[in-house]
Amino acid sequence: MFNFFSGEGASIDQLVNWIVTAQEAKTEETAELLPEVMDKPLSLLKMGFNKEEVSAVIAIFGEEATVEELADSIFARRFSNTTEQKKVKIESEFPDETETGYSTSRLRFYDDEDDANIRCKKAKHAFGDDRRASSSQNVNQSSRTPWLSRCSGSIANGSLKDEDVERTSSPGRNIHGDLVKPPFFIYASLVDITKETWNTLSSFLFNVQPEYLNSQSFSALTRREGYIHNLPTEGRHVAVPSSPMTIRDALPLTRQFCPSWDTRKRIDGVGLDVAGTEQIRAKLEKAMRDSRGILSEVKQAQIVQQCKTANLVWIGQGKLGPLQPHQMEAILGYPANHTDLPGIDPHDKVASLRYALQTDTMAYILSVLKDRYPDGLRVLSIFSGVGGAEVALHRLGIPLRCVVSVEESVVNRRVLKRWWGETQQNGKLRQLDRIQKLDTKEFEALMKEFGGFDLIVGGNYGLYRGAAMTVGTAMGMDTSRFFEYVRIVQMVRRKMQGIA
Repeated sequence: MFNFFSGEGASIDQLVNWIVTAQEAKTEETAELLPEVMDKPLSLLKMGFNKEEVSAVIAIFGEEATVEELADSIFARRFSNTTEQKKVKIESEFPDETETGYSTSRLRFYDDEDDANIRCKKAKHAFGDDRRASSSQNVNQSSRTPWLSRCSGSIANGSLKDEDVERTSSPGRNIHGDLVKPPFFIYASLVDITKETWNTLSSFLFNVQPEYLNSQSFSALTRREGYIHNLPTEGRHVAVPSSPMTIRDALPLTRQFCPSWDTRKRIDGVGLDVAGTEQIRAKLEKAMRDSRGILSEVKQAQIVQQCKTANLVWIGQGKLGPLQPHQMEAILGYPANHTDLPGIDPHDKVASLRYALQTDTMAYILSVLKDRYPDGLRVLSIFSGVGGAEVALHRLGIPLRCVVSVEESVVNRRVLKRWWGETQQNGKLRQLDRIQKLDTKEFEALMKEFGGFDLIVGGNYGLYRGAAMTVGTAMGMDTSRFFEYVRIVQMVRRKMQGIA
């Protein structure tokens, strides 16, 4: 028999069931008997969650988590979806309404365990990095990428404490011999792929273990990213000045319109492509109008969660809107109007930025090259996107002696070319529109012209543009482009080692 006054000896289900029974009795005596340990379950039950949801989330995170974190996790679990497409009844998020519309999301949601892992600080102890994790903890990790929980790094004068960076591996520990020598390579994935896929990617890149970072340590963007690279990790620093760290800093005009109960600090991925966003926006604005400014805590939480899912921000009093290209640029750390080309449709701008690199995050990894290459870098950029790696290097003050860029998108090539001219780069920019053009003959000519390359950058961040999304392939990515990157890395390393 457990002690109701302390909760000692009670299971989570027993506690929640007892609270439900006490609430149904609604007597002053039982209300007074509710111990402090039951405050959070009681608060969650009052918010409208059922006892199964409350039991499950407390069992995962324990009572150290705040009510806000627990509620947020429950909502996240409701939205979770491990398939590419899932129909979600919109009226289910607003129980008092009877609309029957459906929203089809193209966003690949994370499974329940992963989504929970990212949303509560307690997950840091349950799924910690390999410096602290025990073997028993590792056994319980999800088959997906074991991301750490949220953390808030503080950046000042270019320094960032290692413990403030959200990451889950020490990439240098399995890099030895010739692999630690240049040319350096880095492959970035900005979309969710399985741990098994990461193992496969690593097997083609010299078995280098991936490094996982969350861009929220460097910016107002929450996005879990993975990198396979042979770069040193000692002596890293951030680009200065740094990008805005909160939504309100990045989007100052939202301050006057954002209600006090919307406490979001970061955008949960600028790349979210949620079909039916306009329908969601209209529904939320209607809920705001109908409430006449008086919303229950439950509906406030529901509105915030839907705003997170659809990446909606406040653009007026009770008005919501999707992120605009100039707002994405600020959050991602690009120059103002980076994609603002004459005659370019706004949808094309959004598509170009959807899976663009967050330049502060990339700069943190590349910062070790500044002292090693004071005269500048020779860069081979495979699937360059809008030039995230190039912008990151420029922000670090590293001269670009040459950049050979392979990029299929006409818009992206124009963006990079204009940026190159506006920043008055002294080096040479060579652009190819297809990876097939970088054959052996062209490669030999480039090696002769530039004398080799110091850094090969690549990733799947430039591949997911509108209808071209290939997240549903067997590995969660376009493998043909990855193998082209591997081919180039191997050619460069063989040739450079021969030169040396």
